[in-house]
Amino acid sequence: MGYSQADKARSRERILDAAARQISEHGLDSVSVADSMQSAGLTKGAFYAHFASREAMIAEAADRVMQHGQARIDHFFRVKKKPTVAQIVDVWLDPEHIENLGDGCGICALAGEARYAGPEVRQVIAGHFEKNVEQIAQALGGGRAATARATAILTAIVGAVSMARAVGSPELTQVILENTRAMVTHPAFLKCSSE
Repeated sequence: MGYSQADKARSRERILDAAARQISEHGLDSVSVADSMQSAGLTKGAFYAHFASREAMIAEAADRVMQHGQARIDHFFRVKKKPTVAQIVDVWLDPEHIENLGDGCGICALAGEARYAGPEVRQVIAGHFEKNVEQIAQALGGGRAATARATAILTAIVGAVSMARAVGSPELTQVILENTRAMVTHPAFLKCSSE
């Protein structure tokens, strides 16, 4: 019996699902070709029929992780039409988002370890970062000043989420989230100077 293009596509999807799950739960470095292939029910030898390299597989799997988290933000923009910055920030700084690594923002999950990743993975992260900056800038009214402010806001959010997940103390996590929210939603911080 032959192996159709549809079979190959389904196998590729299973490999990417396995790698994305591994990234979400344990980070970029945890992904191995052998484990991903085994989780997909395939032999390690079949890997190169699907991907040019481990890095290529990880980049696609990281994009899948990012898309999953991005879907929540995109849905929020569809529902709210023109959300405020505070509403956007609350999506990221929600304690549930801090606790649920596998279902949240991929940028927050991967930013700390991405410096060790290859250029393909970093490009995926940069693309998603730029999209989120653009969304926040829209809430600020658009333009260069709004984009600069949105970049600072998202950078603060990613840092806050990373630290809130790292400290291991519910009390300190709450302090980090509350103080970051207060800073990035303060009217003086949100005021964009004229272009």
